[in-house]
Amino acid sequence: MPAQMPHATVPPLRVALVVAPRFSFLTLAICMDGLRLANRESPVPTFDWTIVSEDGAPVASSSGPAIAPHAAIADLGRPDVVIVLSAYEPEAACTPALLAWLRRQDRAGAVIGCVDTAALILGRAGLLRGERIAVHHEVVAPFREALGEAVLLDRDFAFEGRRLSSGGGIATADMVLALIARTGGPALARRVAHVMNLPPRGDAIRPERDALPGGIARTDPRLGRLVALMQAHLETPVPLAELCRRARVEASTARRLFRRHLRQSPGGYYTRLRLERARTLLRYSHLRIAEIAAAVGYADTPSFSHAFKRVYGLPPSRAREDFAGA
Repeated sequence: MPAQMPHATVPPLRVALVVAPRFSFLTLAICMDGLRLANRESPVPTFDWTIVSEDGAPVASSSGPAIAPHAAIADLGRPDVVIVLSAYEPEAACTPALLAWLRRQDRAGAVIGCVDTAALILGRAGLLRGERIAVHHEVVAPFREALGEAVLLDRDFAFEGRRLSSGGGIATADMVLALIARTGGPALARRVAHVMNLPPRGDAIRPERDALPGGIARTDPRLGRLVALMQAHLETPVPLAELCRRARVEASTARRLFRRHLRQSPGGYYTRLRLERARTLLRYSHLRIAEIAAAVGYADTPSFSHAFKRVYGLPPSRAREDFAGA
């Protein structure tokens, strides 16, 4: 892809926006508007985008209304960039036809991108080979379980080699700006960001966000160290005394910090973290309930089910059914 502003003789970059079932209208709008503004702010058109679906039929969005694509993937020529947009049902898009089509575009040299949960689709196509990929923070853990060695990050966006990705939502604007910067140059990306009323971001990809809820690390570094250790050991819970030793915090101080800032005991908070991870796995993975129980540190399914029901008011099996119905 060109690093500078294209000349008048250079054709626009062909971008295929692939909408998967229950995609996000917001991310599609951000992609389209970002590319439109790049064309407006450039002396010559920089992008030519097409909305496509697997079969060319209308695709329902996560908010309900469907969109009629311009074409089916089989009718599309050879795009320079492919961006797959998904949200709630990435598994539904993992069809043999779409996965094979994505592999062909990759072999042809296209940049392959994914938004929100579409990293799962690229992973099923065998297209995640070490590049760091941004995904929505809710699915980092279950997708790591599903995709093994894929490098999935709780990050706004990433653009490494020929892999472009966004964690979804408003962060998709950062991803589009990265594509504009690589194609038309940083100056064009800055103009588009200005028109979109986006605050300055700098040219570097931002690091993984602080995964600690509510800015805990900033509230008190000692509490931040304790919670980080808990998050790192959800599968094999560590006793409070050992957590305190590793975090260099007295046990009495740890209890006081948790009561003061989180309104619960260290053990109660640790249990809540484990069950929140379990709830995410129930929603986004195909692991059996016994496997999920083991993944969050429970020795058997009955004890896991009892703890889950005590917090969420229903057993794990019912929660999974409710997620599927929603």
